[in-house]
Amino acid sequence: MNEERFFERLREDAQPLRFELDALMTTRIAAGVRGRVSGQPNVTGVLARWFRPLAASMAAVALASLLGMIWLDRQSAPAVDALASTSSPVEIAVAGDVYSVNP
Repeated sequence: MNEERFFERLREDAQPLRFELDALMTTRIAAGVRGRVSGQPNVTGVLARWFRPLAASMAAVALASLLGMIWLDRQSAPAVDALASTSSPVEIAVAGDVYSVNP
């Protein structure tokens, strides 16, 4: 089978698959395009387009900071426990007076 015959047969096989647009469909497509193009943005639409990404960014920052705080708290917990487990008293000096606190 040569190349010309192949393309001719391909066109014949594809003929039933073609979709011809009627006048109603072209009118509906044109009206949809005109509606999207000519639509004037209103205040609520503009605010929503600005607020959604801003709120999502703030939520991501809050989540990252929360996870960071949890991680730091878990990392510093052994140091606090080791400090509390010492039996020696803690001395605090304030205005020349020394106070002793037993853990």
